[in-house]
Amino acid sequence: MSENVAFELADKDAESIGGDANATEGVIDYLRQHPELLLEHPELLDHLELPGPPEPSASLHHWQLRRWRNQAHSHRRSLDHLHQVAAENARADRLLHRFCEDLLTATNRAPATLEQRIEANFEVDACRVKRLEDIDPANRKALQGWLDNPLPHCGRIQDSVRDEFFGDSLPQTGSAALIAVRPRKGEAITHVIALGRHQPEGFNPAQGTHFLEQIGELAAAYLTTAAD
Repeated sequence: MSENVAFELADKDAESIGGDANATEGVIDYLRQHPELLLEHPELLDHLELPGPPEPSASLHHWQLRRWRNQAHSHRRSLDHLHQVAAENARADRLLHRFCEDLLTATNRAPATLEQRIEANFEVDACRVKRLEDIDPANRKALQGWLDNPLPHCGRIQDSVRDEFFGDSLPQTGSAALIAVRPRKGEAITHVIALGRHQPEGFNPAQGTHFLEQIGELAAAYLTTAAD
């Protein structure tokens, strides 16, 4: 590094330090002129780090305030999470409402029409609705454990099952959701809805399945009405 460059960098550092010092002095002067600022804006105290007693002394009041502040931050994070969940639930309700309206206006209540309605209303890359009796016997056997307790399944599925439902429309790295459709609770399963997403984590075992269960119930009413 040349001397000229070194001097230029040193000058810039000095200007930066001087600018920070001037800004700090400006804040101090403002607070001196407006001592009521923190009374009018107590929320600013949430962002200030107040000094504690000198070591090794300990102020119980100081630590109590610190604990209260940490608890307040924790509660705020919890509220933010609840707001996020509420917004996601509201969005899911709107999607289901629109889907229900779409089903009610359908004149041709066939499985192929149901597939089109699902793809039009939800963020899926592939959808297939198959009668249980039309699924290859080997694949029905592979799904038997799930069919015995048919809560919606999310995640990876066997290659042969993926090929039967999706063919080339879903890559091996994709993810799927399987929904069992039965006309009424306790009755035999009549159809299986398979939803696919190209993303590996698009459907994953950690996600909730209540939304998928509601899709299955609406699909059951739709297909049962068509059969009747």
